Amino acid sequence: MAARGFLPPLLAGDSMLKTQELNAAMTRSNFTHFALILALAALLAGCWVPERYTTRIKIERDGTYKVHLEGTAVHPESYRAMKRLEAEVARTPFKPEELKKRQVAALEPLMKAIADLKGDKRIDYVTSIGDGRVRFSLDGVWVLNRNVLVSSELATPIDYSVAADGTMRLRVKDAIVGAEARALGLQTDGSLTVTLAEGVEVLEHNAQKAPSSHLGSYRWSVGPGATQAPYLKIRLPAVEAKDAEPAGQPHAPAAQKGLAHH
Repeated sequence: MAARGFLPPLLAGDSMLKTQELNAAMTRSNFTHFALILALAALLAGCWVPERYTTRIKIERDGTYKVHLEGTAVHPESYRAMKRLEAEVARTPFKPEELKKRQVAALEPLMKAIADLKGDKRIDYVTSIGDGRVRFSLDGVWVLNRNVLVSSELATPIDYSVAADGTMRLRVKDAIVGAEARALGLQTDGSLTVTLAEGVEVLEHNAQKAPSSHLGSYRWSVGPGATQAPYLKIRLPAVEAKDAEPAGQPHAPAAQKGLAHH
């Protein structure tokens, strides 16, 4: 929502018309930002079904975490449309121009979804590779906020909760063979690696391979039979008075802890 009536100091003496123009511009800017969040959420969870992918996550001492995700994914609507078209062609071959027209129509939802992702700088690339599939690469930075009791946001890779003792339970929510993948008959083949900065303590985990020292990584393979999302229970180092809050996270006292659920 635009901040109604807000004017920067340099515009304080301008007319009401300029006020309306500014608010309209802010509304457009906020809508664009919201659209990008939804587009990223679509890639992380929902409109795309990961097929073969590699995910690397690095968690820093202050709770920021970097994610690199690359591989292939399927757009369910276009994938099903292409499968139906394939079956039709097997029964009744089309002329080349008619086949091309039908292929374009089948892939239209996928191409629109790709276009929606183009404006997000965290997306390195998303390219159609045929049959309703894309090849993609994503790099992003998010924050584990100690002042939020439960965080389950659509456009973030990790859900987490903060216990009374300050420990955090993290769940990489999409590193699992989902119902959509099973319904489409896809064979998911994914790998997840989580590395933690020195000083971040791991109390529990369900990794298939754990490091022998703090320099190593926790590893999971995601494929047939994987039903539980990867999780870690960690403790971040205590925040010292001289330490700044993570980027983008305003300081908030413990009394303001709450929920972030979207």
